[in-house]
Amino acid sequence: MGRAWDRVVDVVVVGSGGAALVAATLAADQGAEVLVVEKDHMIGGTTAVSGGGVWLPNNHVMAAAGVPDSREGALAYIRRVCAGRAPDPSLLEVFVDTAPEVLRYLEDHTPVKTHIQPLPDYYTPWGFEGHVPQPGRTVEANPYPVAQELPEWKDRIVKRGTLMSLGAATTLSEDFMPRTPELQAEIDRREALDIRPKGAALIAMLLKGLLERGVDVQESTPARELVVDESGAVVGVRVEHDGHVQSIGARKGVVLACGGFEWNPELVMTHIGYDVKPLSPGGNVGDGLAMAVAAGARLANTTSYWGTPVMFDPEITRDGELVPQFEWGRGSASSIIVNSAGKRFANEALPYNDFPKAFGVFDADRQEFPNAGPCWQIFDAKVRSKVRILSMFPGQPDPDWVIKADDIEELAAKIDLDPAALVDTVERFNEHAARREDPDFERHRLGLMAPGAVAPLDRPPYYAVRIYPGMLGTNGGPLITKDGEVRRHGEGVVDGLYAAGNTAANVFGWAYPSGGGTIGNGVVFGYRAGIHAGSRAPRDI
Repeated sequence: MGRAWDRVVDVVVVGSGGAALVAATLAADQGAEVLVVEKDHMIGGTTAVSGGGVWLPNNHVMAAAGVPDSREGALAYIRRVCAGRAPDPSLLEVFVDTAPEVLRYLEDHTPVKTHIQPLPDYYTPWGFEGHVPQPGRTVEANPYPVAQELPEWKDRIVKRGTLMSLGAATTLSEDFMPRTPELQAEIDRREALDIRPKGAALIAMLLKGLLERGVDVQESTPARELVVDESGAVVGVRVEHDGHVQSIGARKGVVLACGGFEWNPELVMTHIGYDVKPLSPGGNVGDGLAMAVAAGARLANTTSYWGTPVMFDPEITRDGELVPQFEWGRGSASSIIVNSAGKRFANEALPYNDFPKAFGVFDADRQEFPNAGPCWQIFDAKVRSKVRILSMFPGQPDPDWVIKADDIEELAAKIDLDPAALVDTVERFNEHAARREDPDFERHRLGLMAPGAVAPLDRPPYYAVRIYPGMLGTNGGPLITKDGEVRRHGEGVVDGLYAAGNTAANVFGWAYPSGGGTIGNGVVFGYRAGIHAGSRAPRDI
């Protein structure tokens, strides 16, 4: 076609998270020449800063541990959790059928090795058909010696997650264990030898596999726009590297796996509709979404996100800015969450993906968004003495920044709530909690965060910590086929364009079946996109 390319390869993968690196791995294994370009100076995207769980039903690791599962059970569970909101219901079967294949392939053909993470299916208390009540469907990468295996890359892979509640050197299982001398010795060993767990381990293992395959991985190389030919096919991508724009031709295809748009306030308000605090890397501003739209992509699920309630702690900062933290103590027995009217508005023990959605609820009768904020987690001294809340550890003195009072009326005044309203709310909760009941929100029997734990708030002092809706990432974008091809607005596909991970429309719709549902979704369709793109006949570009 006579284009002047600075470089031509078979497949360009935009992004370097789990979905991207799996797509690159599988494309390379089909014999394709692959180039990975990453906008940030660090490799790993949202996956690297995550807890690293990968939800893959019916996988061989759980089978080896004697945890039963089945295709039919997994499919029934996902369908119920999705509640009819999956953008393309046929992709649920594709996910279930591919999930065990993905883990088996990665463990057989890359350095990836995993163990079971201590997370059951999140809707086990609801008794949904097909749920697995014990850990098994979620796996986690084993701790990986990054300095030893990737000495030239160790400073370009994130060392720890953004969630300070998760240890930088511990697996998730170890995060829930007592800090014994033996565990502390192992943590010290990992820190000394730069052995990393969680999402950082998964990324390092995948990167090691790509480097062994001879795949070129370029960081600090943002993709600026797709190159589209006269027929509307994507034939390349323009990137910026060292201050220069380069045109990279893609004989087989371009895979967009470069995160969502949670750090773009305009897009968040357009699609989500209310302010949500992001926890992911700051570069996720919707680059992939914009490029896909320009190429004619059909969109889906853009009003959804992977959620979690968050709090801010003055003692936890990064580069001088407060860092939103995973909620602490939510669902503890003697605690509640109230809105600016001093009223409870949801089951405080709901799965973390679900609770933030309550902040955006519209009250049609009152014509207002009652939970838009400020909202507060209220708890008593019993919780304070047993549960870590941000940087407040049990047994340590209260920090100067925490809001507390000797009675509920005084606490309400300090956080600008109507004292009578908050007192009424607490008294109603206490009356029922004394009988281990919660008729308003069924917290005594349903929930993920300490389900069944309700007890009166009756021991002063009383505390208040502000709580916000937060997100681990958006999960709407181009609607994809079973092989990760981007569907064109109208009909057909955008030839040569693929999407996976948080760049694509989540195949589960708004739902989050369990921990690792984000990465599980991403790697499955990254896997399929890599196979499809890598095995295509090269085009004359």
